[in-house]
Amino acid sequence: MKTILVTAFEPFGGSGRNSSLDTLRVLPEEIGGARIVKREMPVEYVHSGEALVRAAEEIGDLAAVLCLGQAEGRGNITPEFLAVNVRHASIADNAGTLCRYARIDGDGPGARFVTLPVERMVSRLAERGIPAAPSFSAGTYVCNSILYAALAWGEAHGVPAGFVHLPLSEEIAEAEGKTGRVPALAQSVLTAGIEEILGVIAEGL
Repeated sequence: MKTILVTAFEPFGGSGRNSSLDTLRVLPEEIGGARIVKREMPVEYVHSGEALVRAAEEIGDLAAVLCLGQAEGRGNITPEFLAVNVRHASIADNAGTLCRYARIDGDGPGARFVTLPVERMVSRLAERGIPAAPSFSAGTYVCNSILYAALAWGEAHGVPAGFVHLPLSEEIAEAEGKTGRVPALAQSVLTAGIEEILGVIAEGL
């Protein structure tokens, strides 16, 4: 059985929850004939990439890596097309590190392109009536940083990798008093969307 590593982030920015982590926790252990191995990642520039690589190497014999993250303000499930070699944000990560105009890898390329089938992912969600759109910017915060690390590791080991940003869940929006102020989707929709995406990945393994 092929194995897919799926990661999600701990809460950050003062929130007590993260829609990517809520989604990860309820995913089944098997999708489309592939084994799903789940790991929670720290919202830290350096340690997130290190944790991902450590998890990938501990599991061994991976067929694919899919990272999940929360993008408050987006209204669609958005598979990313690339990661850029930049760390830059107005807020610090959970370790207190504030990065401005910093390179992720001084010797690495300016961008790395996702090696999972983004177009098929978006099409499958559209077929299922799940709000989805491609994204051509994963930002320059920790989500982008872990994607860059995942793609670098995947390139070195022949393993396809990618990233999907999730909107805030309606449940989190309600709990944090943000209902009607920011786009949100029901947690059941977020979960169904990621299950469909993992199904697409499994089909190609």
